[in-house]
Amino acid sequence: MKNIGFLMLLMACSTKDSDTAETGDPPECRNNSSFTAGVRFEESTEDQPLAISSEVRGLRMSTADLNQDGFPDLVVSQIGTHKHNDYGPDGNIQRRLLLNREGKSWEDVSEASGLFRNRNGEPGHAAAIHIFGDVDNDGDLDVFSGVYTDQSRDDDPGDRSMIHLNDGTGVFTAAESSELSIEKGYATVGASFLDYNADGFLDLWVVGFYKEYGASYAAEQDQLFKGLGDGRFEEVTKKMGLNMKASSDVARWIDGTGRRPGYGATACEINGDGKIDLIASNYARTWNQIWTQVENGFEDIGVSSGFAGDNNEDYDDNEFYRCYCQSHACDPAPPAPVISCGNYWNAGFDDTPARLNGNSFSTACGDVDADGDMDLLTAEIVHWHIGQSSDPTELLLNDGTGNFSRPGNEAMGLDRSWPSNSWNEGDINAAFFDFDNDGYQDILIGSSDYPDTHIFLYRQKNDGTFDDVSAETGMNQPWPAGLAIADFDADGDLDVVTGSSTARTGTPWDDRRLHFYENLSSGNAARIRLEGSTSNGAGIGAEVRVSTENRTQLFAPSGGYGHFGQHNTTTVHAGLGEACRFDVEVIWPGGKTDQWSGLSANVDWTLIEGGQKERRD
Repeated sequence: MKNIGFLMLLMACSTKDSDTAETGDPPECRNNSSFTAGVRFEESTEDQPLAISSEVRGLRMSTADLNQDGFPDLVVSQIGTHKHNDYGPDGNIQRRLLLNREGKSWEDVSEASGLFRNRNGEPGHAAAIHIFGDVDNDGDLDVFSGVYTDQSRDDDPGDRSMIHLNDGTGVFTAAESSELSIEKGYATVGASFLDYNADGFLDLWVVGFYKEYGASYAAEQDQLFKGLGDGRFEEVTKKMGLNMKASSDVARWIDGTGRRPGYGATACEINGDGKIDLIASNYARTWNQIWTQVENGFEDIGVSSGFAGDNNEDYDDNEFYRCYCQSHACDPAPPAPVISCGNYWNAGFDDTPARLNGNSFSTACGDVDADGDMDLLTAEIVHWHIGQSSDPTELLLNDGTGNFSRPGNEAMGLDRSWPSNSWNEGDINAAFFDFDNDGYQDILIGSSDYPDTHIFLYRQKNDGTFDDVSAETGMNQPWPAGLAIADFDADGDLDVVTGSSTARTGTPWDDRRLHFYENLSSGNAARIRLEGSTSNGAGIGAEVRVSTENRTQLFAPSGGYGHFGQHNTTTVHAGLGEACRFDVEVIWPGGKTDQWSGLSANVDWTLIEGGQKERRD
């Protein structure tokens, strides 16, 4: 349970408008009493609204309203390349900004926007990560552009991660002193905006991978930057207790003191103290981390919270271990391997707890069971030959104090079957979202380009378990790449954009073009944009409780999360089922509380810190 004394204090400091209840008639209330089978998502073809041109290529995408017209826009990036955009007649465009023109079409403003220019204003900036937040509190969303630089590669053009400031129309310039990574470059793989110290200025959490992938165990130091409110940031990693030891020595992995190769960043409040916590989703089957705030900084509670990895440390079915046992005495001796053997098992390292966890790419944060705290969903890659010790994609339920249980995929209806001795669970992206607006958070898993993988959509039932509805809803595209989720056409339900990867298998499209899936559901929804006054401008990190007669749901406007920066707008979208009105309580970063009652469903609300509101039909 939440700390009762803390909640009483918040209520004592809350504001509530005397005229907060809506008096006008709400829009037409929609019947959404039950889920019916049939296609719920339909891919747009070239002649339909919001169909994305076949010329657009991308493997990672993120979305937010960048020109303040009420419609979410789209930033698309190819990854694995440092090439700059070539805007010539036959040029290759590596990164694009597509403005959403009132849900009817996309306008490519990649060159005119300035988003893909370096700090000197010159064309070209090899960023693969784009997340959004109002870093200067001027009412529009700015962009962190994250660059992945492997120090062993020789194709580094010198681009570094930076902040691009928005003029309010979706035109960007580099912030003063905006470069945020070390001179030699940094292997940026994830980033999240947050306000860890509740001073009203957005801060930045950045997670890095190996310094030189495949060359050494040395991993980047994850970094925390304190925002100064004008687009500049100060690194406070060491000051806040986040420094770890260099990890080139295997011993640092084994004892848990060494830096770990991360693959995704998340920031959310998980233990009920009102302070934002930092999450690192880590690769190489090492422990994941939750850094929770303590008196003078942060403390890693990944292991003690149950988040670092599951309890299955049985490596008897690891094919590399079985190969090792063919030439070494193992007691008990495992069965013979079924693969061609190589020298891939390191006794004294691969059999330690530090190497018996997951290949974690993304961690999504959301109140999936509507009990007032944030649960977690990890997206993992599992190779069949590694066996059961490699953690699968899994839902972790929060007990309200930041301790997590693992009911298991079979119990939750999230288990999947795979071919024997050939499969790879290739999950990279994950999201909570209510696709059918029934008031229950569903799960979307973006897998990858391994054989037999596709997007997986799981619908939550009233008992809290899930059904796989991927095929019947049409949300089962093979070999996806990236996810962006928003109400792009402003019809009241959440649509999906994804790419298609050809890295391993090829796809039915034989390219990397994007796919726009229109949601054909109905139902009622609360659509809420926050506007901070003393808090950060977009209300990132605020707790938003949306209540109807039957259910209260908890949300938090996102500052970006996951592998290479998944960002699904800063707008809160809450399915309401058959309810036509709802109440809202917002606990802003720092603890101030505002309440609104009787708001109409199916319109856009801007809720302003201090208790004011604006409605747009």
